[in-house]
Amino acid sequence: MDLNLISYLSFLIAFQLLFVGIFLVTHKKGKRRNNILLGVLFILISWNIGDLTLRMNDVVLQWEFLQIIDDGFLLLYGPIIYLYTQGVIFSDFKLSPRSLLHLIPFLLFTLLVLTSEKISPITSEEILQNDFNWQFYLGSGLLYMHFFIYLGLAYRLMRNYRQVIKNKYSQIDQINLDWLSFSLNTFGLLTIVSLIHNFVTLTQDRSVFLITLVLLLFFIFYFVNRVVLKALRQPEIFAGISQSEVIKYQGSTLTANQVEEHKEKLLALIQRERPYLNPEISLAGLSKKLSLSPKHLSQVINQSFEKSFFDFINSFRVREVQRILKDSRDEKLTVLEAMYEAGFNSKSSFNTAFKKETGQTPTEFRKSL
Repeated sequence: MDLNLISYLSFLIAFQLLFVGIFLVTHKKGKRRNNILLGVLFILISWNIGDLTLRMNDVVLQWEFLQIIDDGFLLLYGPIIYLYTQGVIFSDFKLSPRSLLHLIPFLLFTLLVLTSEKISPITSEEILQNDFNWQFYLGSGLLYMHFFIYLGLAYRLMRNYRQVIKNKYSQIDQINLDWLSFSLNTFGLLTIVSLIHNFVTLTQDRSVFLITLVLLLFFIFYFVNRVVLKALRQPEIFAGISQSEVIKYQGSTLTANQVEEHKEKLLALIQRERPYLNPEISLAGLSKKLSLSPKHLSQVINQSFEKSFFDFINSFRVREVQRILKDSRDEKLTVLEAMYEAGFNSKSSFNTAFKKETGQTPTEFRKSL
């Protein structure tokens, strides 16, 4: 495999990352804090790739420490991704002096590296000779563990966020932040490839080392061109939730008798007014009709039906679609028309809900009539 070709590829990707990072840091539209966090992340990755290019060509800068301090950047990736996820999800999230605590592992690691006896950059030949001791591999493993802990925290935020919006809204396609989940998945996969690449030196096989390097570069290229575009194109349609809401909708103080009483009132309202036909119905809107707090209504639905508000409302919409299709004498009536009439406004949500409730796709159900 041509090392020069790989060097050109890594240089181009490093330049692209740097360009995108600077653009995000200086971009004034949208949420500036989030743009800066994402921009800094890409600048750091650019630094890592640039240093990798230099090492592959055995180039050592006059200021060697510039090729040393990036060894600990993995200790910054996790915190930045975690803070960025908080910034996207929570409308009231703010960076504070306390956020600087996330820098401590990186600062300690960098201080340790810079004060060690050997601070010259490792060349590609040294890597392939595989003459590192077990402490080196242990340290590398801890760096990756640190990153995956933060990635896990970001996943937990996403899970809690989706629980909240499913307990507040009956339509969530525009606010479920699929692009952010996709970004976390892609970055996790990217890091796994990086982990394999860093430990593949144990094989002492130059071709395997270069193949994993190319895979790593292509994953980074994909990440920049696919994930970042998704993030930048995401419309500002939802301001996010407050941090207190993650706790707010996890429970309330209703007794079992009160839950049963409100359950009967809820079902009576559902049968009488059919509020699920309104595509914009929300937990707050339905609770107002019942003269009940959103927190208490959420408990009634969760406890009585073992469903989120989202699933509860959509279960009635699915039944309405079934009724429309069964009772209609118009042979030209389409499933899509029945879907909109029943209160759905998203085909993907409709298909998922219908399959979940009936065990059939809408098309299969229509054919069975």
